[in-house]
Amino acid sequence: MFLLFFYLFFAMFILFFLLGCSMMMYNSVVFEILMPYYGFFGEMPIVFCVDYLSLLFFSVVSLISSVVFLYSKFYMDDFFSKLNYLNHRFFYLLFLFVVSMMLLVFSGSWIVVMLGWDGLGLVSFLLVIFYSNSSSLDSGLITVFTNRFGDCLFILSFVFMFYSGFFLIDFLSYCSCLFFIVVLFLGCITKSAQLPFSSWLPAAMAAPTPVSSLVHSSTLVTAGVFLLVRFNFLMEGIFVYLLPISLFTSFLAGACAVCEMDFKKVVAMSTLSQLGFMIFSISSGLWLLGFLHMMFHAFFKSSLFLSTGNLMHYLLGDQDSRNFGSLGSSFFSKMIFSMSNLSLMGFPFSLGFYSKDTIIGILLFDNFSYISFLFLLSCCFTVAYSFRLIFMGFMMFPSFSCSLSFVEDTYFYYPMLFLYVTCVFFGNFFFFFFLPPLCFSFLDFFFGLFIIFFGFIFFIYFPSFYLFLCNMMSISFLSLISSSGFSTNISSFSYKGEYSWGEIFGGGGVFSIFDFFNSYAVRLYALNFSLLLTLLPFFFFMSS
Repeated sequence: MFLLFFYLFFAMFILFFLLGCSMMMYNSVVFEILMPYYGFFGEMPIVFCVDYLSLLFFSVVSLISSVVFLYSKFYMDDFFSKLNYLNHRFFYLLFLFVVSMMLLVFSGSWIVVMLGWDGLGLVSFLLVIFYSNSSSLDSGLITVFTNRFGDCLFILSFVFMFYSGFFLIDFLSYCSCLFFIVVLFLGCITKSAQLPFSSWLPAAMAAPTPVSSLVHSSTLVTAGVFLLVRFNFLMEGIFVYLLPISLFTSFLAGACAVCEMDFKKVVAMSTLSQLGFMIFSISSGLWLLGFLHMMFHAFFKSSLFLSTGNLMHYLLGDQDSRNFGSLGSSFFSKMIFSMSNLSLMGFPFSLGFYSKDTIIGILLFDNFSYISFLFLLSCCFTVAYSFRLIFMGFMMFPSFSCSLSFVEDTYFYYPMLFLYVTCVFFGNFFFFFFLPPLCFSFLDFFFGLFIIFFGFIFFIYFPSFYLFLCNMMSISFLSLISSSGFSTNISSFSYKGEYSWGEIFGGGGVFSIFDFFNSYAVRLYALNFSLLLTLLPFFFFMSS
C-alpha cells in the first residue's frame, strides 16, 4: 500500500509541476471549480482555486509525500513488523494529512480554507501521539492547544463572513477588514510557530521521523507561510509588526540550535529559524523570493530529516548527539546529510543558495539598519548550526554506544536519491524560471562567503561563549554581591574588625590610649613636683 501511494503522489507531482510551469506564462489565469453547498448558513460555495502558486507548491508537497511514503515502508516496517494495524493507522493518518494540505493549497473559499486548516491541526495531533507513551501525549497536547488558539480565531472569522455575506476569497481584494487581517495574522504566526507560539514545534518532534520530515518541510509549518504569500496584498499594513516577530524568532532559534545537544531538536530549531527567515522576507516585500525559498526549503529539509531518521534508526532511536560519531562510514547518509546542510546554510550553487543569497543581498544592501544587523547575525547562526550538524553527525570521535550493523536499505536509498537530485540540480532551473535574468556582481557572491566565514567562526567560538554565560550564573562573585551574601560579608568584616584593629582605634582603644598618656602625664607631674620640692632649698640657698 505504501508503494501504491508512492506512485500516485509521484504521478501527481509530475502532473502539477508541468501544469504549474505552463501557467507561469499566464500569470493572472485562475481556474475556479464551483460546488454550491446549502448548509446552516445558507448557500456556501466550495471553490477550488488553481493557479501557478498552488500548482507548483503542491507539486513539491506531492514529491515529498511520495518520498515519505516510500521511506515509511523501510522505517515503519522495521519498527512494527508484526503489528500491521499500526502500519495501516499510520498510513491513513499520513494520507489525511496530505489531503488536508491539498485543501488548504487549492482553497478558493473560506470554507475550504477552514477544512484544510482544521484537518492539519487534528491529524497532526494524532500523528504526534502515535507512539503511545506519556511524553508523546504531553507533546501532542502542547501542539494541539497552541494551534487551537489560531484555529479558534479562524472560526470566529465565520461571524464576519456570515454578516458580510461573502464566503469567497475574492471579496478580500475590495472588502478588507481590520478584524479579518488580525485574525489571519495571528493564525499564520501560530501555525508557523513564530514567537510567542514557538514551543509546539520542538514538542512535535515526538512524532515518527517520516511525519517530522513532512511536517517540518512542506505541510503544517508552511501552511501559515503559504497563506501569507496568498494574502500578501491584504497584510501590507501589518507587515511592520511581523518584521520584528519573525526576525527574533529566527535569531533565537539559531542561537538555541548552536547549543542544543538533542540531535533531532537541532534540526527542529533549524526549521524554526528558516520559517522566521521566510516570513521576514515576505514582510519585507519579497514575497515571490520567500515563496521560492519555501519550496527550496521543503526539498533540503525533508532530505535532512530523512537522513537524520536513518542515523537514529541505526542507533536504536537514540537522539543524543554525542553518540552519532560512530556512523561516519555510512556513505549515502553522509553524502545526503552533508548536501542538505550545505543547502541549508546557502553554500554557493547549492539549492538554498539561489534564493537565500538573493534575499540577503537585496535586504542588506537596500537599507542597512539594526534590523539588518540582527538579520545578518541570524544568517550567521544558520551557517553555525549547519556546520555543527555536520560535525556532530560524522566528524566527532567514534562513540561506544550500541548500534546496529549499518547496511543502508533499498527503501532508504531510492527516496533519498530523488531529494538529492533536487538539492543539486533544481535550484538553477527554478530560480531562472521564476525570475527574470539577473546579473550578480562579485560583491554579492563575496557577501555570501563573508556570512559563511563568520558563521564558521560562530560555530567554533559561540558554544564556549555560551558556556561562559551559563557559568556566570554560578560563579562566586555573584553570591558575594547578592543581598544575603553582602550582609554576611559585612557582618564578618565588622566582627573581625571589632576584635582586631577596631579594638585599638575604636572607642575603647582610644580611651585606653588617652588613659595611658594621662597616667603617664600624672606620674611625670608627680615626679616633677617631688623633684621641685627637693631642689627648692638648693635654689633658695643659691639665691641668697
